[in-house]
Amino acid sequence: MTTVAEIAAEAFTAVAAELQGVIRSVTVSRTTNGAYDPATGTFASSTDSDNGRAFFDTSTRIVDALPGHIAGPGEELLWIEGLDTIEPQENDTIAITGKGDYRVVHVGDIVGAGGLFAATVIRS
Repeated sequence: MTTVAEIAAEAFTAVAAELQGVIRSVTVSRTTNGAYDPATGTFASSTDSDNGRAFFDTSTRIVDALPGHIAGPGEELLWIEGLDTIEPQENDTIAITGKGDYRVVHVGDIVGAGGLFAATVIRS
């Protein structure tokens, strides 16, 4: 049976082949705080990252892609695929090749399959 991740990968590859610069490489990063060190007044932290691909969608209304989410000023719709170890979450950082760093504001797992995500992001 074909998975959502496989369909998404095929679609992204086809778009990348036809339209240069639309599909971009991304790195999704999540920093997690660990134990508090009272001597330094800081938390130990670790960062996990995963690479995938994404594109900005400027034609779909955010509310149509992510029902119930009311986008704030500056939020943009980003479709993400190809992640292996991280499912995007609010406040994750996304480094987008040629575009810079963004912060995830809201995210939806399309059909709950874990292979394709719609996220609203804002420039960091």
